[in-house]
Amino acid sequence: MSLSLSVKAHKKVKARPIRERGTKPQTAYSKNIVRNCVYRLESRYGKHNLAFATYTLPELPEFYLKHLLERWGEVVRQFKQTIERELTKAGLKPEVVYVTEIQMKRSVNSGYPIPHIHAVFQSRKDRHSPYAISKERNTLIWERIVNNVLGEQIEHISMPTAAEIKTVRKSAEGYVSKYMSKGSDIVDKIDDCYRDLLPKSWWGATLSLRRWVNANKKRFTEKTQEYIRANYKRWLKDIENSPFEYLYVVEFQNIHGEMVPICLVGKIRKYHLHKFPAEFLKDKAMAWAS
Repeated sequence: MSLSLSVKAHKKVKARPIRERGTKPQTAYSKNIVRNCVYRLESRYGKHNLAFATYTLPELPEFYLKHLLERWGEVVRQFKQTIERELTKAGLKPEVVYVTEIQMKRSVNSGYPIPHIHAVFQSRKDRHSPYAISKERNTLIWERIVNNVLGEQIEHISMPTAAEIKTVRKSAEGYVSKYMSKGSDIVDKIDDCYRDLLPKSWWGATLSLRRWVNANKKRFTEKTQEYIRANYKRWLKDIENSPFEYLYVVEFQNIHGEMVPICLVGKIRKYHLHKFPAEFLKDKAMAWAS
């Protein structure tokens, strides 16, 4: 059985405005997805078997540069597809996480929003195995992608220093987090006449990684919330000896001028996860109970 509800209104209902993709910095939600995709790679393969790679556009004539910016989505598509193919040929799982960052200095100097890519993927099976993508191969891959998108009508462009790849030494999640926050401030500084050249999407990841993140999302139980509420002030005073790697309170000023806590944001240390009554993502904002 279906039901129909009639709506009576004196004013015409306005459609919700749709935000054009790419016109705003990367959202906190998508940043958390990226971090957790990287966490999945790091926990599964170990940081020493991961590659952190950067792909930059070389200095180009204005016509070539604008051509690439207008087709940045195709650049990213070819990049992701190529890396996944290279990993498959090396016998590795074809999984990659990447973000697009706007280069602040070059963008200010040129007037155009100049993007580049930061990516994380498995680089080898173990410490004794060869790398799936060497430095030389990585450079050739990026050179081929840029020339493919530019088209055959132009002269081949050589880019010996535009691509960089290195083994993760500290934390792949830390590397990516740094670059996700670095270039977003420039979005609002781009002139209106160049806004259509901003990337339409700021990140991407192989479907299997995104599915893993979605499948492992867990909501806090009430017991978990009570436990954190009862102890968070003590943890804030001594974060080193708390279950959190970091923890902070988001506050809101009410109509009486008082600062009221509305949520906690933090990251649980791995060896403390089992002490909590529910499993959940590493990065999570817990809404305050109303």
